[in-house]
Amino acid sequence: METKPNPKTPLKNVDDKKKVGEKKSEEDRIVSDKISENPMSRHLNRKRKIIWFNPPYNSAVKSNIGKRFLSLVEKHFPKRHRFSKIFNRNTIKLSYSCSANMKSVISSHNKSILKSNNDTASKMCNCRDKSNCPLNGQCQQEAVIYKATVKTSDDAVKEYIGCSEPPFKQRFANHTQSFNKAAHKNSTRLSQYVWDLKDQSAIFSIKWDIQARSSKYKCGTGKCDLCLAEKLSILKSNPDVSLNKRSEIANKCRHKNK
Repeated sequence: METKPNPKTPLKNVDDKKKVGEKKSEEDRIVSDKISENPMSRHLNRKRKIIWFNPPYNSAVKSNIGKRFLSLVEKHFPKRHRFSKIFNRNTIKLSYSCSANMKSVISSHNKSILKSNNDTASKMCNCRDKSNCPLNGQCQQEAVIYKATVKTSDDAVKEYIGCSEPPFKQRFANHTQSFNKAAHKNSTRLSQYVWDLKDQSAIFSIKWDIQARSSKYKCGTGKCDLCLAEKLSILKSNPDVSLNKRSEIANKCRHKNK
C-alpha cells in the first residue's frame, strides 16, 4: 500500500522529490482540464450592461430624485413585464452629473475672445484654387457643424448635417472618397443618397455650409459640446428633407475615445 508523504517531514532522497513533483503537476493538469471542459467558466467575467441616468445636481432640490426614479422603474416595469429584464434595479443605475464651475466657464470664454484674429485668419483656407474651396475660403475651420444641401435637376432638395472636430477639409475628403468609391458607399446617409442618384443617372449638386461653431472635447469635462450642437441641429432640421436618422440623436460621443 502506497503512503502519501507528509509535507511537514523533509524528503530524504531525490526519487521521493521527483515523485511528489510529478504527482503535483498531474493534479494541476487535471484541474486545468476540468476548468477548460466546463462551458460556464468562460462566462464568469461577463460584464453587465448598465443604463445610467445622470440628472444634474442642484443643492436647492430637497427631493430624493434617485429614490423616486427607481420606484417609477419598479412600478412601470414589474417582474412580469416583458421588459423587466432590461429595465430593473440591476441594469439601471443613477449618478448625479455636475456641470463645469464658473471659473472654468469664464476662463474658456475669455480665451476664445482674446484669441488672436491673425492666427485664425491664416488658417481659414489652404486651397490652391480659392474658387474651388468647398466652404468659400473657410475649409480649415475646426469644431464646426456643417450642412450639405443636395439639389437635383428636378428641384428635389435633401439636407445632411454633420460635425467635424478636425479641419473641415479632412471631413470633406472623407465624404468625397465615399462618393467616388463603392466600398465606402454606406459610410453615411449622404453617401447612400448620392449613390442612389448615381444609379438613377440623375444630375445633382452639393452645397456646403457651416451651421454652427463649437469647442472641441476636453478630457475630464464629461460632455462634448460639439456632439450636443450637432444633435441640436438635427432636431431643428426639417424631417421632410433631412437625410439624418432620428436615432443619431442617441448616438454615443465618438470623441471621448481619443
